[in-house]
Amino acid sequence: MIILSNRYDSLDSHIADAAQGIISWSEALEEIAPLAGADGISMDLMFGDNRMVRSLGSVGFDQAMVDAYSDYYHRVDPRISIIQKFADHGVIFTEELRRPDGPEGCTEFWEWLDQSDAPGDASALVMPLVGDARLVLAVHRVTGRNDTPDITAFFQRFYDKLNAINTMLRRGVLPETCIAPQAYPLSNIDCFTFGVDDALQVRSSDLVTRYRLPLIGLGRLDEEGQLADVQPDLQAALGSVLQSALPSRETELTFKGALTDAMVRVSPAVDTEQGRRADVMVTFVKHTAEIEKVFMRAFGLTRRQAELLELLRKVEKLDEAAQMMAISRNTARVFLAQMFERTGVHSKTELLQLANRFA
Repeated sequence: MIILSNRYDSLDSHIADAAQGIISWSEALEEIAPLAGADGISMDLMFGDNRMVRSLGSVGFDQAMVDAYSDYYHRVDPRISIIQKFADHGVIFTEELRRPDGPEGCTEFWEWLDQSDAPGDASALVMPLVGDARLVLAVHRVTGRNDTPDITAFFQRFYDKLNAINTMLRRGVLPETCIAPQAYPLSNIDCFTFGVDDALQVRSSDLVTRYRLPLIGLGRLDEEGQLADVQPDLQAALGSVLQSALPSRETELTFKGALTDAMVRVSPAVDTEQGRRADVMVTFVKHTAEIEKVFMRAFGLTRRQAELLELLRKVEKLDEAAQMMAISRNTARVFLAQMFERTGVHSKTELLQLANRFA
């Protein structure tokens, strides 16, 4: 006789709701923690070599501890070096993440962890997400507990469901709805790549790179597709690849701004038949913010133009949007024409398709 358990059936809906931003990750983890037998549970977003860590949610931990860990202590946690080795794979860690029995240095971290009164044993699931981003789900338990469910089965179910949801979001199958003010749905986490030659000419197959660069604050593209107003650290990293006589190495940069946090990886291009080129990969998380501010930064719109664009995403007719803004139809048409010019699109349908990718 084979007995099939439905213990984790509710897990799927919690992951799906948080992934789409219907609830926050902390709210989802509060429901998930009992399924894992967790005394504490946390989810972190890690970029690159862990130079930047963002807490997506936690249960059972003081918020000050979570903030401190994200801002600093991730750099000295000896367990992080284990996670770094498997950045591109889904891996379950159990014994490796528990405190070693013998002296192993990092005294500052262990003393801080003791003072925070965190559960003693930690197991983690590392999940590649997109670009340089990966999620780390950590389950913490009081040392010596023997009444807990199988952590491997729990992690496997979590991994399978989150991968499925992430794949559908990337394909645009699921709606991108974020109604929780502090939620970070998976659709807020994305990446893009482009190449830069020694004349700072950008080569990219992604047409929206032009709008993502100013959104993140890295620079902008002029009418000829050349980089301009480049952020100084990025300018220096590009220069080391494009102008240095010595073999250049890969450089990782972090940028934290009002609308996004980003990890930028600059590396020499493998194919240099057409001269020197730098390959740039940007992985970013978009903060919850007013949509109008996103449109203003990404597309270079005025506040009123951005307000009209947001309304056009909600109502069908331009007249209706103009009435809601208390402006004339002619003024709305002028705003619309100006938005076409700034974004390079030729119809309202194309403009809304572009706007929906950033909203």
